[in-house]
Amino acid sequence: MRILLQHATRYGIRSFGTLSSSPTVASAQTLQHRISDALYRNAQILPVLEHWRQQGNQVNPSHVRVIIKKLRDSNQSHQALQVSEWMSRERICNLIPEDFAARLHLIENVVGLEEAEKFFESIPKNARDDSVYTTLLNSYARSDKTLCKAEATFLKMRELGFLLRPYPFNAMMSLYCALKDRDKVEELLREMKGNDVEPDSVTVNNVLKLYSAVCDVTAMEKFLNKWEAIHGIKLEWLTTLDMAKAYVRARSSGKAVKMLRLTEKLVDDKSLKSAYDHLMKLYGEAGEKEEVLRIWNLYKKNIGKRDNDGYRTVIRSLLKVDDIVEAEKIYKVWESLPLEFDIRIPTMLASGYRDRGMTEMAEKLMSSKAVKDRRMNKPITPLLEQWGHQMKQSDLKCLIKNLHDSNQFSKALQVSEWMGEKRVSSLYSEDYAARLYLTENVLGLEEAEKYFENIPENMKDYSVYTALLSFYAKSDKNMGKAMTTFKKMRELGFLLKPSPFSLILSLHKQSNMVEEILREMEENNVDPDSLTVNKVLKIYAAESKVEEMEMFMRQWGRGDGIKLDSGTVAAMAKAYAKAGSIKKAIEMYGDVAGCKREVHLLWDKYMKTKEEEQKEADKVKFGRTPLKIDDGYRIVISSLLKLDDVQGAEKVYGEWIPSGPKLDVRIPGLLISRFCTEGNAFKWSYGWKVIVDFTTTR
Repeated sequence: MRILLQHATRYGIRSFGTLSSSPTVASAQTLQHRISDALYRNAQILPVLEHWRQQGNQVNPSHVRVIIKKLRDSNQSHQALQVSEWMSRERICNLIPEDFAARLHLIENVVGLEEAEKFFESIPKNARDDSVYTTLLNSYARSDKTLCKAEATFLKMRELGFLLRPYPFNAMMSLYCALKDRDKVEELLREMKGNDVEPDSVTVNNVLKLYSAVCDVTAMEKFLNKWEAIHGIKLEWLTTLDMAKAYVRARSSGKAVKMLRLTEKLVDDKSLKSAYDHLMKLYGEAGEKEEVLRIWNLYKKNIGKRDNDGYRTVIRSLLKVDDIVEAEKIYKVWESLPLEFDIRIPTMLASGYRDRGMTEMAEKLMSSKAVKDRRMNKPITPLLEQWGHQMKQSDLKCLIKNLHDSNQFSKALQVSEWMGEKRVSSLYSEDYAARLYLTENVLGLEEAEKYFENIPENMKDYSVYTALLSFYAKSDKNMGKAMTTFKKMRELGFLLKPSPFSLILSLHKQSNMVEEILREMEENNVDPDSLTVNKVLKIYAAESKVEEMEMFMRQWGRGDGIKLDSGTVAAMAKAYAKAGSIKKAIEMYGDVAGCKREVHLLWDKYMKTKEEEQKEADKVKFGRTPLKIDDGYRIVISSLLKLDDVQGAEKVYGEWIPSGPKLDVRIPGLLISRFCTEGNAFKWSYGWKVIVDFTTTR
């Protein structure tokens, strides 16, 4: 306690009671207050609603609907879906079509389209109004892969007389516009007119984008003039940008500039960088040099961190308007900046020189040290003929490696072939292996096999055979050749390193073969490397052999130099989840970037399981004996913080109710540590308040 108070004093906190001005649960007198408090604390809403009912209070259905909408609008779809399911399960009211539509949308958003389709089939037919069908239609309209289902749903809505508002038409239009199907879009417009349905902003923007894409300026202008003055119709900046592109293609520069000026007024702050790139490009295509420079100055002023994209766009645009002097100035600024080298920028300027007959300037630029050090762009063979004989063998090998590392495989192969043909130096087995690899990469497997046959037998060592085996291991079609090569390497005594075994594992993906390969490695005293360990773990995970997976992990997974890739960790997490080891799965997903959704889904599953266990425990014992699941909270919060989902971690923390005689300080400690790292003193101090309050009351 003394230590905690010292920390509090250090941060200037004299009274923990004044840290939060939010309403507390203890003082809340209405359901609205309790909901507000839960939202403020990022806590779960469902327990609040259930507790309110347990106290004998009624729940207003309209309040629940507002809660669902607030959660959905704040990107808390998981919670929103839970509340929606609870409202149905607890029979809070007779559900109306809007309730089913909201839940259908949430299921598709959280669980996926397949589950949403199943839920739709469970909705009573008399509750399937236009809002429900429109929600289903929107789900289908997000991808052209579900075009047939979207069209079938739209046809059903027509049969039921549900095409009386613009929403279903907009859903189909967005799909047809993506496919550039003008006939279908215009057919929808005629049907809207026949049904006395007025287009809204979404309709107008969709149609204008379509006409812009097919470059029909006349139809575009006619449609815009018809609806532009209608109250409530608002154009999007991406729409006016597309219209400007259409004018540029139609060589109507004046109209293009007018539309680009309108785009500048419509663009929002979040889209500035993308908008500036597009504006510079189109002003350049319209021949407006001053406008290009004006937007570039805005770019430098408003975009904090500049990158290659901006410089590439402005230089290209200035070359379009024939201002090579200004392009040179900006290039020199780019060259002085510590940005990652982008070969396209000097190449672009060199092309500008050549287009203007300034060939010497182009050659000087591309042969400058700044460019030459990063990438060799001249043809390689003439250079080799000129000074290749003067190079040391080590220099030639270094050249091949540099070309290979910069993905210039064709040039690397030319150097390797030149070395062999000119016999400028003695070749070793690693030289043959390097050429074999490059031949397969550039010319294909058949040519690589021909070259392998021409390699002297005394040069076909481990490196050459491993290169050949790696080609065969790329496809199951070559399994026979791979096994023959592997057998030959066994006969020659070349199976003394992990690489050949790892390559064979790429083809044999059954655990029984894995164990056979591992036995042979053990007999040859060959320890698995990172590649081998990852492949074995993935195979065990795919077959849900958790026990074997864990045993192998204990033996080799934590060895020196062994690194697990994210795909392996994700596969293991999936295996744990399938085996019912939810906490282990959550912990492993925490080490895989981009797996927030998996962690949340597994946590929901875990909590449902614990709720069922709680119910069973309550039946056996008198009174309520809370199950202690602190370790589960600690694991999920830790995983979410690793995934930088601080908001999600705070939500889970808001659900945590400490149980037992001692507080597990590691749970708030995780968030306190994060807040301290971020410099968030308010939340840091609030976390300490939780610990102090709990400790003093115990």
